[in-house]
Amino acid sequence: MNTKMIVRKILQNGAYILLFLTCIVLACLDSNFLTMGNLINVALQSSIIGILALGMTFVICTGNIDISVGNGIGVCSAVGIALVMFYGCPWWLSMLAMIGVGCLLGVVNGVCVAYMKIPSMLVTLATQCIAAGLVLVISQGKSWLDLPRQFTAISKNKLLGIPWLLWIVLFLYAVCHFILSCTVYGRKVLAVGGNPDSAKASGIHTERVVAGAYILCGCVVGIAGILQTGRLGAFYASMGAGMEMNVIAATVIGGTCMTGGRGTIVGTLAGVLLMGVINNALNLLGVDANWQSVARGIIILIAVIIDAVRVRYEQES
Repeated sequence: MNTKMIVRKILQNGAYILLFLTCIVLACLDSNFLTMGNLINVALQSSIIGILALGMTFVICTGNIDISVGNGIGVCSAVGIALVMFYGCPWWLSMLAMIGVGCLLGVVNGVCVAYMKIPSMLVTLATQCIAAGLVLVISQGKSWLDLPRQFTAISKNKLLGIPWLLWIVLFLYAVCHFILSCTVYGRKVLAVGGNPDSAKASGIHTERVVAGAYILCGCVVGIAGILQTGRLGAFYASMGAGMEMNVIAATVIGGTCMTGGRGTIVGTLAGVLLMGVINNALNLLGVDANWQSVARGIIILIAVIIDAVRVRYEQES
């Protein structure tokens, strides 16, 4: 194997390598890192970003982006909890409403990007602002506590010592891995992102594929809203705000190409866990909260640089 092949393998599997090395270093620095309690804590802290990263993987694989996912969680939760708190709706109907609002957000994004050919950054910036405003309109900026036990049971109840929330996340990863890797639609997503003109010439309805990716992302946002509300046991007007940057960073670190055409769900999982491990390390090492924000910004910058280097290297080789 020549040097170029080795470098390519390192770039393609960078998330796994960094995750492994980071865990070794942290285990040496802090004996509490590898305890079961701390590992479950890392997984729980990464769970919502991990779910959002699933939808983001599909969107970025088509060569687009969605920066509305963070505030999307807020508006989904606001609608669902308002139905329970003020209109006496059953908890299951409230959860369906959350998923429905997320799907509606995905439909709006998908139609504007796929059929109206508006740049995805502009479309999702607009829907991000709309979602943030709707959260404040619905909640009046207030927090809602004392949620139905069906919501909080998601994070409190356990199976084999692991919270239900994590089992749900694993199930979603398995489903999305199957869709992207083993279905015709998954192959179309990668084809559209890799070369949309060639994909269209081969008979693929590129608009449907892109719109479908956004709708799937919206559905995932609705599910994340349910799980985030259950995990916190309350609704806050700021819920989900700013989360999109960490989601994008985790997705790109996991090997999904920002220009589309390449990405795996397994890689996304590695990127999410790496982000979660780094955040946990900053807490364990007692790093100031302000410096933690700086560190996250640096991580996002590194993710973008790694993706640019990976794409350029593959084009040159």
